[in-house]
Amino acid sequence: MCNLALMQFSFLFLPSVSPLIHQLIPSLINLGVRLCQKLGNSLCHDSGFSVVQTRPVTAVVLALLFGCLPQTLLAESAVTPGAQFAQQVEQKLLASIIKQAPGAAVVIVVDGKVILEKTWGVRRAGEPDPVTPYTLFRIASLSKTFASAAASILVEETPVSWQTPVIDSIESLTFKRMDYGNKINLSHLMSQTSGLMPHAYTNLVEDNMSYKRILGRLHKVDFVCEPGKCYGYQNVVFSLVGDVVAANTGMDYTAFVENKIFTPLKMIRASFGRDSFINDSDHAEPHIWTGSHWRPTRTTDHYYRIPPAAGVNASIDDMRAWLLAQLGHEPAVLSESMLDKMQTGVIRTTRHQAHYRWRRGISNVRYGLGWRLFDYAGDTGFVQHGGYVRGMRSEMVFNRKLQTGMVFLTNSEPGRLGDLVFDFLDLYQSELVAEGSLLSAAEGSYCEALRALYCEPLRALF
Repeated sequence: MCNLALMQFSFLFLPSVSPLIHQLIPSLINLGVRLCQKLGNSLCHDSGFSVVQTRPVTAVVLALLFGCLPQTLLAESAVTPGAQFAQQVEQKLLASIIKQAPGAAVVIVVDGKVILEKTWGVRRAGEPDPVTPYTLFRIASLSKTFASAAASILVEETPVSWQTPVIDSIESLTFKRMDYGNKINLSHLMSQTSGLMPHAYTNLVEDNMSYKRILGRLHKVDFVCEPGKCYGYQNVVFSLVGDVVAANTGMDYTAFVENKIFTPLKMIRASFGRDSFINDSDHAEPHIWTGSHWRPTRTTDHYYRIPPAAGVNASIDDMRAWLLAQLGHEPAVLSESMLDKMQTGVIRTTRHQAHYRWRRGISNVRYGLGWRLFDYAGDTGFVQHGGYVRGMRSEMVFNRKLQTGMVFLTNSEPGRLGDLVFDFLDLYQSELVAEGSLLSAAEGSYCEALRALYCEPLRALF
């Protein structure tokens, strides 16, 4: 194996180099590792170079240009950029949030690899049971992302298309304007573009009215635009996707998701409903802030009545699997074409409609199929959704092109959580993207100078 040369080793033999060169050394070493991996380990190891056998400056140049040194010179492995980034996320972003929360869990993926999966705190304030990787949380509106995937699978496996009118599957459904109601299709449901007044009858969900009774009142809801022409966030209307799935598969929506998504992705702890949640011995209880401390509160079943919109329970280990699937690592379950469809913007929204605080660099905010999308600070293709029910919060953000993302779950409502998504992206760009820029600069400047000075002498050694 090629090894990173320790930066301290370089400093030992280059005491007089400029501060700029000192800053470039870590990136040059990383460049050397890549070169060594391409050229083969024998280039350095088989030559038997050591501090004793080689002039110090030559040894350093080898370290900088090729990133390889004999095993005997390295007492410990260097920390990878991913591990360093994970530490930075913990220290700079999560520490202050975790101090405010009874319990929390996070998973972070960088360059397609899980670099951090960690839990903190307890499941219930005042009791010792810890949050574990398998502790269940309510993920609330993050459930909509599973509904989108279920709809995508439905389109793949049945004659239903994204343009199939919903009323074809639910003949009893009536609307105030049937000329508009007849046009509402599966894509409109998933993209929050039904045209109906935003949050139609969410108040009745809060009042604990049954889903069936609420559907019986949809004919009273006004349209604010033609379907597909404007954004209006929904919970009840969004959940019609469950009826469409049941009508076209003969399978209850929750069973369909369990069979088509949870099981093949090995989301072994994921479930639906209040009973599954509270009867599980390892679940995090919701907490509200009293002004002086976090107090456990009752798990209500209001939003569990609309499973596609807010009915999923999941552990952070389950959400690791879900994040990787959304990044394209499970094509047998969610193909690239399905991900492309779900993660493409359908309708523009405002920053306020997306619940994003002001942050320089946010642009092109849209809603896709069950996901929010935006561009940020020059990078395109960020995908995000959050979830909230009383005493629980969840956040998920990722970029498939960058193969990077994060999921955060907590059994409370920390005040700083609203900034987490963009703080995470800022840190990613400053700690990892900036390092890549430094590497590019090294390749184009100092690295060339080193080659010019030492290329021929090094050839002589080989």
